[in-house]
Amino acid sequence: MVRECFHRAPSRFSCRPMNNSRRRSVTCGMTASRLLAVLLFLLAPVLHGAPDWQKELTSPQPGSFGRLAPCVLDYELSWKGAINSGKVRIEFAPPDAKKPGTYVVRSSAASLGAAAVIFPYQNYFWSELDPVSLRPRFFNAVETDKKEHVETTVRHFPGKVESREVTKITKTGITKQTDKVFAFSPVFDVFSAMLHVRGQKLDDGDHITLVIHPFDTPYLLRVKVEGREVHNGKNAIRLRRT
Repeated sequence: MVRECFHRAPSRFSCRPMNNSRRRSVTCGMTASRLLAVLLFLLAPVLHGAPDWQKELTSPQPGSFGRLAPCVLDYELSWKGAINSGKVRIEFAPPDAKKPGTYVVRSSAASLGAAAVIFPYQNYFWSELDPVSLRPRFFNAVETDKKEHVETTVRHFPGKVESREVTKITKTGITKQTDKVFAFSPVFDVFSAMLHVRGQKLDDGDHITLVIHPFDTPYLLRVKVEGREVHNGKNAIRLRRT
């Protein structure tokens, strides 16, 4: 991972649900996009009788590496490196996002070409972070495929996370709303987790374990710094699941 531009060597992460509920499968396009978001990425007090996963958590404090300056990352998604199947754009602190006292991250993605014919999919994500701690305050995701339109809103509070998912079935127009509360803190969203990992010292062998709440379900994210390498001509940090 080259910190300045988030150029990342091939890496793997380990995530597991923090409760027994499972995300329902929607379509291959939407499920794959959410999985990609989750995979992209305290020393909290361990209370007596706390679940084992709490004992794994590392400090939620920002690292010493400076905050990412405004930048835009564009990715092309391909099928076996041959067929252009999608695009992703992530914008960190976009200048036109007028939210004083907030660090904004937004992204958009869409399937293209033959992939769009088989799995038409589009999304738009918006995240509002505390500019000092880079912890999330608000996250909104809008996703559309040929079967349904899903809007997920996540609000972060000092001791809990509240989520609301509204799903509209395209064919019938039927709408379903699901509200959930996860009583734990601190919790990261997708983008705040990326920025948190980026800001750490990242010495070889370091481990980072966080609770993330990418959509309507919390997960435990484990990251290990495996070492250094050159990837596409750039010095990079390899991260791997543990």
